[in-house]
Amino acid sequence: MLDQFQVRDLPMLDVVIALESAPLKAVVAALEHGECRAVLVLDLAGVPRGLVMRDAVLRHVSRLSDLRVGLLPALGVVETQPDDLLHDAARAVSNAGVGALVCRCGEGRDLQVMLRDEMLNLTDWSPLVAAKARREEAAARPIGFSPHGNPEAQPAPAPSPVTLASRRAPAVIEL
Repeated sequence: MLDQFQVRDLPMLDVVIALESAPLKAVVAALEHGECRAVLVLDLAGVPRGLVMRDAVLRHVSRLSDLRVGLLPALGVVETQPDDLLHDAARAVSNAGVGALVCRCGEGRDLQVMLRDEMLNLTDWSPLVAAKARREEAAARPIGFSPHGNPEAQPAPAPSPVTLASRRAPAVIEL
């Protein structure tokens, strides 16, 4: 059944995106503005290096506020493409040391995360079925037009890797 769905169909989580050199206090400030449960740590080239859960960041900030976020213990991540089949993604996150799946689910969109345990223990298939139906409906429409016949807006440019981002509250780290 997993071969019917793609990674883009998963109910992905918003994350705070931070360079590994970002100070912990700046990351905490970004976490306070949203509902994000994790921090995706990128290297200087913008490649995902690991995932630090919100609780771990908040636990360390009281005594180590000047610490760089890249020095915190992080879960391993696997970067996938939106059109990868879900069974291939499940196989990738099943490897030892991997704690999350990372994907940019659209042009100009921020990286999003699906935690390994949540993905492998998925019991409610209705969000996947609904996302697949929307994806198939969009594929059936002529390119460049919305369901109402209006030209679609151009995608927003991709954010720089120094952006702390979620769909709810983007902020920028000052290094």
